[in-house]
Amino acid sequence: MAPRMREAFRILLRGHAPDADEAAPERWLDGLIADGRHVEDVYATG
Repeated sequence: MAPRMREAFRILLRGHAPDADEAAPERWLDGLIADGRHVEDVYATG
């Protein structure tokens, strides 16, 4: 699920900031995580 959520965040940022460079979505998401504003939850079954 985490890769799909990361891609959804990338798409959101591109929609709101079309002039942003290619690396901007990743920097934005990394900033959210670093600030504790987004926590990635990975669920796995075995």
